[in-house]
Amino acid sequence: MPTFDGITDIKMVLWDFVFTHWLSVELFSYSWFAIVGSMLVSYIIFISLIDKSRLRELLLYGSLLAVVFGHIDVIGTNTGLWEYKTHLMPFTPSLFPFSYTIHPIAHILVYQYTNSWRSFAIYNTLATILFAFVAQPFFIWLQVLWFGKWTSFYSFILGLAVTFFVRAVVIWLANIELKHTTESSRTFLMPKLQPAMKLFHKDDKKK
Repeated sequence: MPTFDGITDIKMVLWDFVFTHWLSVELFSYSWFAIVGSMLVSYIIFISLIDKSRLRELLLYGSLLAVVFGHIDVIGTNTGLWEYKTHLMPFTPSLFPFSYTIHPIAHILVYQYTNSWRSFAIYNTLATILFAFVAQPFFIWLQVLWFGKWTSFYSFILGLAVTFFVRAVVIWLANIELKHTTESSRTFLMPKLQPAMKLFHKDDKKK
């Protein structure tokens, strides 16, 4: 039976392999520059379009997405469902550019520009389709990402489930905050947060 010391020794050997491969093959390769470029473009778009009057709300939504996607990434790479062939930094799993950049930023902007479940469902689905069936295959072609027992369809279903769940959590938390916020401080704290934080928008009721 493997021992703790044995597992630790294997991890050290694996780290040597990973770092050597990253330094000699991955660093400054066209795949590595593709990662850097995609991250820079994502952050430029984010900074340019983010509604700074709703910064706390939007960053909460994005941070929760990043946490969930980050944990899913750890599970997926450790179980062989997918792996990263090129890493921004020599660490496994490589959580960039997907879990902490492209995916959260795209869905933050969707969240920002939609104020009902109906509109969110439409644009969130479109964003998830682009991520699963365009962005991921593109990065597979660039030798950044590798799929084992995983498909773009699985990514699409998982992406939808996570983003809908996290939006519901953020709305639930905002409703709790609004309930416990005094009338005098509501306008100061969340002047534009309240319409987007209703669990069911009036547009949804008409459907």
